[in-house]
Amino acid sequence: MPSFGLLGAISGFVAVGAGAFGAHALKAHLSADLLAIFETAARYQMYHALALLAVGVLARSGSSGTALNIAGLGFLIGTLIFSDPVGWQSASGRYGLLLAEILAIITAVVFVTRVVRFGQPGGRAPADVAARTYHGRYLTAADFDARSRVLLRRTQDAVDGVTSAEIYQADLLDAPATGLALAGQEWDIALALREQARLRARRAAVPADGAGPQTAAVLDHQVQAARLADASIAARVAALEGYAAEVREADAAYRDWRQAAALAEVSRQHLDMLARTAADEHGIAEIDTMTRQARAIRQAFREPPG
Repeated sequence: MPSFGLLGAISGFVAVGAGAFGAHALKAHLSADLLAIFETAARYQMYHALALLAVGVLARSGSSGTALNIAGLGFLIGTLIFSDPVGWQSASGRYGLLLAEILAIITAVVFVTRVVRFGQPGGRAPADVAARTYHGRYLTAADFDARSRVLLRRTQDAVDGVTSAEIYQADLLDAPATGLALAGQEWDIALALREQARLRARRAAVPADGAGPQTAAVLDHQVQAARLADASIAARVAALEGYAAEVREADAAYRDWRQAAALAEVSRQHLDMLARTAADEHGIAEIDTMTRQARAIRQAFREPPG
């Protein structure tokens, strides 16, 4: 792939030098029209230099593909045409300029279409890019048989149970370290299950009928070793499930504690409310006094005058 970043840097350097040369050395030797043409050519060369630098940055960031190369070449052609002020005065130069700009526009449209469709300019789906980038560092369902898938699902359920717990989310379990440890556990278990599934398939491919004593002895040794390995990885999965169960219990205790703490705050408010009953008693006594006064007045007015 051409080093468009380097070409852009060189083109920018030339554009700056040409602009300075035209502003100082050529000002006294060229007419105003020719000087304007020269300055326009230098300015447009700088535009193309910046475009080449952008292509170079995209290439260094991991983007690649035919579209990016065509874009760089289109801008490079535009630079070569724009850098010749005389070409501006010829029909061939204008047609060549128009052709280069059309090529650059078409390339830009293709480039943007690929970014919109695939998420990156290389023209490949993100899943394909990830598969190529991380080849050998991921596993798929095809790597496991039915027995290993059951254990893997149990492992994933246990890990999900821990990472979804409130005490994990609250960082009471040291989430970064725990998350890293759980990821390592899951990966190690998955690798072991994949190997067990592969060896089971290899053993199943050996015909059982007509096997001689030596073949039978080898198969028996392999089966015994496989049983021990199966028991070992099953015990590891069970231990992980036990940890997840303990986390669930701790999570339940944490929720209960939080609810109790919230109720304790409400209890204090209830105590404050109970303390205010003394004021209620004082208010009732005051109301009783006023009630007796009103009763005395009522009784006084019920007696005949004189």
